[in-house]
Amino acid sequence: MRPIIGEKIREFFSEGVPEAFERDLSLGSIQPPARGNLVNVVVGVRRCGKTYRLYQEMRRIVSAGYPEASLLYFNFEDERLKPYDASLLSEVVETFYALNPRAREEGAFFFFDEVQEVPDWGLFLRRMVDTAKATIYVTGSSSKMLSLDIASEFRGRALPRELFPLSFAEYVRFHGGDVPPREALAAGALTAGERALLRSACSDYLVRGGFVPVQDRGLSECALLLQEYANRTVSYDVVERYGLANLSAASSFLAQCMASSARELSVNKVHGRFRSLGSSVSRETLSRLLGYYEESYLLFSVREFSRALADNPRSPAKVYAVDPGMLMAFSPSAARDEGQRLETAVYLTLRRQADLVRRGSVSRALLDRGSTRREVDFVVGDALMQDAFRLVQSSTSLADPATRKRELAALEAAMSAYGVEESWVVTLDEQETVQTDQGVVRIVPAWSWLLDGGER
Repeated sequence: MRPIIGEKIREFFSEGVPEAFERDLSLGSIQPPARGNLVNVVVGVRRCGKTYRLYQEMRRIVSAGYPEASLLYFNFEDERLKPYDASLLSEVVETFYALNPRAREEGAFFFFDEVQEVPDWGLFLRRMVDTAKATIYVTGSSSKMLSLDIASEFRGRALPRELFPLSFAEYVRFHGGDVPPREALAAGALTAGERALLRSACSDYLVRGGFVPVQDRGLSECALLLQEYANRTVSYDVVERYGLANLSAASSFLAQCMASSARELSVNKVHGRFRSLGSSVSRETLSRLLGYYEESYLLFSVREFSRALADNPRSPAKVYAVDPGMLMAFSPSAARDEGQRLETAVYLTLRRQADLVRRGSVSRALLDRGSTRREVDFVVGDALMQDAFRLVQSSTSLADPATRKRELAALEAAMSAYGVEESWVVTLDEQETVQTDQGVVRIVPAWSWLLDGGER
């Protein structure tokens, strides 16, 4: 056995389970250790809080009466474990049993962090599910853990979930504020002071974002740290994992993608820009990089509602950063991208609510009426069946008559096309209910909508 394995396990036993900020992501009921238990899989971008979500679950398990000695936490993101090989997981488990022999018979809770680093992790955990008296939690930074790996290795033996940086509600709680009950938000039963505090918190959230380690930093240091997180993710999860040689091109393209959050991104146009600067990177390489960034949860592509299930890299899509703070960190005009940051936060709220339903559940609508094209930022529904049930626009303000007319006309067109009777416009400050020929349009301030996503 590798000595470092025993050292890491003994270190966890001696230090105990750290305190953790309570995240809203539920991992369901605690499963007593047993053969055949479903594996809890939590995926998300690096540094979004997956490790601390495991700590939160460990404390819940101990509070439920299970002994702390029945828990094993092991983080595989450790250069001392390299080179990773398929025997590593087995060594970790056997070392734990050697240090705690009773756990083999009485049962144990295993928490494996960044397990995707280990070859054949799925095959090993499937054997554990079939043979060990255990409850297993794993985390990773690759969306492939939700699809290909889970489908082939576990075949119904896993419960996958996504974790993102702090939502706005979590952000408010993290900074010591109170999140109003949904009923109070719906009834507008807040004082002027409460609304002002939430409006201020929302402005800060749209700049700083939800990565916990940056919350106590100045904005310049915050931006530098977020850039470091993103570039480290590219280095580990893109360049190293896929053996790419051009780190400079990968980092430069990522910066453009992040700065383009809430805008269309044309790989062809970016390729032309690279060529004009003397770069030899191919269009195909840029397309692959975009896929790798999505796989690593750095950003997401949102395609048209009618084409949301098609994999056509030549079709322009809007891209959204995993956090509004990431857009701020990479934007060359951070003071002028408030609308992009707001739209990014709206998308992420809808993405959290989508809860891993079929790909394409959050799309965009482009509706042609004669020579006029109407755009709706977000359509939530089944793109394959063309069944929409939520329509959401994002606009910093509707004070300008032309902007108001454009946004409402787009929603009316989509409500008519998809048979939806209620839709939303998320703004920074405005609140109004507009009755149209097609149904109701609710204009709501971001600080209110981001707290409950319009689910009233």
